[in-house]
Amino acid sequence: MPQDNSSEIKDPKKATRRKQYSAPALEKGLDMLELLAREPEPINLKEIAERLGRSVGEIFRMLAVLEQRGYVATAEDSERYRLTMRLFQLAHWHLPINRLTGAATGPMRRLALQTGQSCHLTILSGARVVVVARQDSFKDRSFAMRIGAESPLLASCSGRIFFALADDFTREALIESIKDLGEDTSAAAQVDDVAAALRAQSYLEMPSEQVEGIVDIGTPITDHDGSIAASLVIPFLHRIDKDNEGHIGMVKDNLVRAAAEISSLLGRVDSK
Repeated sequence: MPQDNSSEIKDPKKATRRKQYSAPALEKGLDMLELLAREPEPINLKEIAERLGRSVGEIFRMLAVLEQRGYVATAEDSERYRLTMRLFQLAHWHLPINRLTGAATGPMRRLALQTGQSCHLTILSGARVVVVARQDSFKDRSFAMRIGAESPLLASCSGRIFFALADDFTREALIESIKDLGEDTSAAAQVDDVAAALRAQSYLEMPSEQVEGIVDIGTPITDHDGSIAASLVIPFLHRIDKDNEGHIGMVKDNLVRAAAEISSLLGRVDSK
């Protein structure tokens, strides 16, 4: 006869219930990060302690470690603390680079073949953008960015795309990080124009601020939830022996299509 194993069947609720653990130091650090994320303005050590119901002594050492690790920083010429872009950067890296570059390889190769131009893929890293993939042109003459090359956020096409598509809180944090680097933030005033251009035509076109004769044309790559994951950019190389005006229109169309294909491969579903 079949053996009755009913006594061995475990309560499913009990089987799936996780044991509750306590890590006071970690909880204290997370409480501080969540508090600073909610605060519209930087706050000092005493205010942090009061809001969390802890002593200054409890808070000081944890805050010092968070500052050393780059998660918080003091506002300029003050002892008031604010979040840096470190958490945003970690969240951005949640999309594995190999998944991103793997999805982009085929579309970028086809883009270079179709346009005769090089292209590259950038991600946000702190207050800079970093090239994580590139596809050289198949023509004899071309211009390309090196993998690992960094550019200032507001002085690059891809950086301005990231900035324009960020929420207000992220923009403010980015501006503070740019100031910490001693870089110019005046281009931030153009954010509404950049956002309008992206809504109207899905790309941003601007003369390179680093190389004369190059026009950067960039468009966002979005992840499955519609958030920006990367920027795809063509550093358009003007030719004196070609019809640049006619050619650049074709380049823009193919760039936008390539970005849409990469976004689709990352799980983005077109809502139209």
